[in-house]
Amino acid sequence: MELFRNTPLKVHNFKFFLLGHFFSVVGRWIHNIALNWLVYDLTKSSFYLGFLNFLNSSPVIFLSLLSGFLIDKFDRRKLMIFNMFFSIWPPLFLGILTQIGIIKFKYIAVLTLLLGCFLALDIPLRQVYISEIVPFQYLTKAISFQSLSFNIARIIGPLIAGLIILYGNLYYCFYINSFGFFLFFFFLLIFTKSEKKYKEKKKFENLLKSYKEIFYYIKEHPYLFDTLIAICVFTFFGASILVLLPVIVDKNYGGGAQEFSFLSSAIGFGAILGALRVIGKKEIKNKLEHLWKANLILFIGLLGLINPFSWKITIIFCILIGFSFTNFIPIANSFLQENTPDFLRGRIMSLFSISFLGVHPIGNFIVGSLAEKIDINITILIYVTILLVLNTFLLK
Repeated sequence: MELFRNTPLKVHNFKFFLLGHFFSVVGRWIHNIALNWLVYDLTKSSFYLGFLNFLNSSPVIFLSLLSGFLIDKFDRRKLMIFNMFFSIWPPLFLGILTQIGIIKFKYIAVLTLLLGCFLALDIPLRQVYISEIVPFQYLTKAISFQSLSFNIARIIGPLIAGLIILYGNLYYCFYINSFGFFLFFFFLLIFTKSEKKYKEKKKFENLLKSYKEIFYYIKEHPYLFDTLIAICVFTFFGASILVLLPVIVDKNYGGGAQEFSFLSSAIGFGAILGALRVIGKKEIKNKLEHLWKANLILFIGLLGLINPFSWKITIIFCILIGFSFTNFIPIANSFLQENTPDFLRGRIMSLFSISFLGVHPIGNFIVGSLAEKIDINITILIYVTILLVLNTFLLK
């Protein structure tokens, strides 16, 4: 296919990296769906569900800076292999405890927190490692392929989890996640030796001094700071609104689970279309302009959630929302990496992780609380207005 010519898929190591990434993300989605079901089945408590998701995401907030320090200090391939190996075990033990019938919430909490710590290193490390295995001119497309595989996994994973929970034994979901990490671990072991020449890693004494270095670099290159803040704005005032989607379906359209599933699927479909568009483009010359256009598309998509007509019309707006995600986050990612020297790239990606994934749960909590106090459509209108104004100021 013309779409896949002249792409990073020609690079041997990247093909194995993408396969490992895909299987591990499918496993993670299966794991998360099954875990939420298991916790609710054990506790019948929405509080414990919320607490579990906090345990899963909090290491990204609190450990990302340490992760960036480690990524820039140690050999990244060895760090990937180390992290994948230890990520195999928490879901494996969770599966065993569930299968033999002695699972309790306290065991789930400890294993979830432990896996979250490994993911706090895994997320920025995967982003940086891509730049080591593909030629730099392929970086944007490589990140878009990664985003495409994530969004396909986002559709496949919950479907497989639902079928296993319905027709099989729930503990298989945890074994599948463990096996996904094992596959990635195996693929990393069979990577061919890279042809890229690397400079010796710069030595630094401690975490504080290492981040003084990156903050000084960002101060000298304000467009990097603007991009990181734009990612925060995109996540906090844009993506976080989607936590209200079940409420929007109920309050605006009188719908239920079926309508909610259609709109969620439309977001996933739009994300796949967006990733394919980026992959199909020869070159994105002005990435900041591209980010602003993606932000504008998100503004239009979110504004469409308050249309007074029909949830079927809202499907179009949900496709736009998904499309904007994969035209904003991967491009912002590649822009930050392309404008940062290799010895700082781990730390810049740790800040990217905080700006995107760290801000997300905070944004979800605040927008949910606000929507309970004032009308949900007014909440959306306030948020999308701030989204457009702030990111126009930052990106134009």
